[in-house]
Amino acid sequence: MLIIASVSLAAAQQTRPAPCRIPGVEGPALCAAYPVWENRASAAGRRIDLHVVILPALRKDHAPDPLFLLHGGPGAPATEFAAFYSRHPVRDRRDIVMIDQRGTGRSNPLDCDLYGDPPDLRRVMTSQFPVDQVRACRERLEQSADLTQYTTAIAMDDVDEVRQWLGYGRINLWGGSYGTFAAQVYMRRHEPAVRAVVLEAVLPADEPAILHHASAGQRAIDLLIERTRSSYPYLRDDFAAMFELIRRGAEVRVHDRGGRVAAVRPSVEAVFEGIRHRLYTDTGDTLAALVHRAATGDLAPIVQAALDAQIAIDSRLSMGLNLSVTCSEDVPFIVPEMAARETAGTFLGDLRIRDQQAACAQWPRGDVPADLHVPVHSAVPVLLMSGYRDPVTPPAFAERVAAQLPNSLHVVFPDASHGSRGECGRDLMTSFLERGSVRGLDTSCVARRGVSLPLIAAGFATAIAAIVLIRYLRAPRHGRA
Repeated sequence: MLIIASVSLAAAQQTRPAPCRIPGVEGPALCAAYPVWENRASAAGRRIDLHVVILPALRKDHAPDPLFLLHGGPGAPATEFAAFYSRHPVRDRRDIVMIDQRGTGRSNPLDCDLYGDPPDLRRVMTSQFPVDQVRACRERLEQSADLTQYTTAIAMDDVDEVRQWLGYGRINLWGGSYGTFAAQVYMRRHEPAVRAVVLEAVLPADEPAILHHASAGQRAIDLLIERTRSSYPYLRDDFAAMFELIRRGAEVRVHDRGGRVAAVRPSVEAVFEGIRHRLYTDTGDTLAALVHRAATGDLAPIVQAALDAQIAIDSRLSMGLNLSVTCSEDVPFIVPEMAARETAGTFLGDLRIRDQQAACAQWPRGDVPADLHVPVHSAVPVLLMSGYRDPVTPPAFAERVAAQLPNSLHVVFPDASHGSRGECGRDLMTSFLERGSVRGLDTSCVARRGVSLPLIAAGFATAIAAIVLIRYLRAPRHGRA
């Protein structure tokens, strides 16, 4: 259970987890603010408070090892999960700990208003990272933050310090999307403290995060084309026609939730990224109809859908933290030849990469460990879960990670997109954490979920693989470093 331990920061003794009310949370919750050095290496200068929420285990015979949650983005706060996990069965026997990563939520957030408030709809549909607004945000944030100190390795050292302060020994980790990368960094730096890990929508440690946005998004679009072939036999041509109209500079009228209307000339990047973001959760049925309609010249519905998706995802992230991470850990490692090779044959091409490179030219670059992009090899038990239709972290990414984890199980949900969905993924995770092992884990629920959507798995070699792909790695494997 929760113990407040004494550590090197005297100021930590001034705060204790205390009962708090969180909207949507069932059962007791505790909140705390824990101060850390912004510059951990120098242990001097500015301190920042980390916002911590703990959902205590509900049963008296609780397990000693809690579950720590690491969110995605980068830029999303972990405490956003509080309401969902307050009802999760894993809470019966385990404390659930959420720490807003430095730069997110209530942990000295690095928020950027890149589109304005209310959002400038023309700006939203032009660029993911408008350079003038990125520069203005950097100048504002630099007044209260050293933007080079908000990288993943530093944040994971924060997490371990909070673990010690709370008095926990070994912990379990759940990471989603970018949080899977953060979990791998934590495993590398603090492996003795890790009991078991769940990685959902997996980003490999050796993957510059934005390098394959174009190809992963294209793969999801290709799966949509295959899946809807009976209704829209020429959907690939429709996509090409739609993007050609956009390249020619078509003007489209869109609106925001406040009812403001604007005429915009959307970019290929903005529409593609909006579609990709929508495919995180959308089955694609409605999207296919919108693309078909757009190919005939009626672009407004698909552009509106892309705009809504982009505004929604931007509103959830601290974009300054996103830039501090990606401009230090991803963009510097992408050379032009690599970008050209990995985006060839996609509707997006290298537009997203060039857009983010321009933004990063305005943002300071932090130091990163030499081994940041080396695959993590560990004997810790790991459950990896992928959605077959994922438009950003496809199942092949998890396979690369699993190849370095001899105690791992990779489960692919054929009817899911960005990670697992529903009771099956929830129950697999709960059972795995109870056992602390992937051996003998019952994955039969995945097949029961997958039988309704055989077409999306057309790329699998056999009918059984079209329902579920499960790979259990029983012996150590040695991949490239």
